[in-house]
Amino acid sequence: MKRVFAIALGVLISATALVASEDWRGNNRLAGNVVDKATGKPVPNAKLKLRITKGEKGGPDTTSDKNGKWAVLGISSGGWNIDTEADGYEMKQIGPVQLAEGQRLPPIKIEMDAKVEVAPQPTADVEPPHEEVKIGGIAVSKDIADAIENGNRLITEKKYGEAVAEFEKAYPTLSSNISLKMALARAYYGAGDLKKAIVLLDEVYKANPETQTAMLLANMLVEDGQTDRGKEVIEKLPAGSITDPTIYVNMGIAAMNKKQPAVGVEWFSKAIALDEKRHEGYYYRALAMLQQGKTKQAKPDLEKVVALAPDSSEAKDAREYLKSIK
Repeated sequence: MKRVFAIALGVLISATALVASEDWRGNNRLAGNVVDKATGKPVPNAKLKLRITKGEKGGPDTTSDKNGKWAVLGISSGGWNIDTEADGYEMKQIGPVQLAEGQRLPPIKIEMDAKVEVAPQPTADVEPPHEEVKIGGIAVSKDIADAIENGNRLITEKKYGEAVAEFEKAYPTLSSNISLKMALARAYYGAGDLKKAIVLLDEVYKANPETQTAMLLANMLVEDGQTDRGKEVIEKLPAGSITDPTIYVNMGIAAMNKKQPAVGVEWFSKAIALDEKRHEGYYYRALAMLQQGKTKQAKPDLEKVVALAPDSSEAKDAREYLKSIK
């Protein structure tokens, strides 16, 4: 007797939703180097704070050596935010950096911007019209510099709407500043304004199409339903630069939502090829197979989900599907 499978797809997986463990300790490592963005010289004694995004369970702290190099061992897979501070430099926040189980990522290069230069204070008998600072070589009022500092602090506190308001005070004056564009895009995304976040991040990507920016833009485009543009961004990346399968899974889900399960299978297969120990690719590929009525082809993937992540919600669904497959 032919069986009919009702498959309901949820929202796209976010860049931080695929972490496999509730705890930050594990068998993985991250390493990299801290350098001065302007000169490329190493920054020694920089303080790095690594925090896993899943459940905000914390993480280790470390310090760069005299050559600017750092490494942390014994951490779990998942998304990792890295905050870096050093004397004479602005705080640098990157992430989430996606780390899969058993994966060895290339060294992470953290480029530090020198702190803004405060103009010399005048003598007591000279009263300046305004106190100014320099940001990226542009002289701005202290109010604008304070707005940027407040915006960065509010993002750390996850007060994204308030961060948007602060960054927008500075943006008309510093609209060409790539770091401000990135920060404002991050604030827009956190505040739920996906389209504005995409516009700004697209400008950052066109000015500096590095891998991390491209991956973030591609995920946002897919989340916004712009799958063709997201695919273009992905395909322009150098071979081997994609190390996290999340974008492939998201592309596959988008294809299934457009009633294109065969296309979804292709994307999920890419996710599996990139990391065979992550269960999400198998799970969604099985759903794509079931959507096409290919129950026998779906069975091995469902069994793989149960084997890799027996306590996951996907494994629970997989067991139910397996009961119906003879």
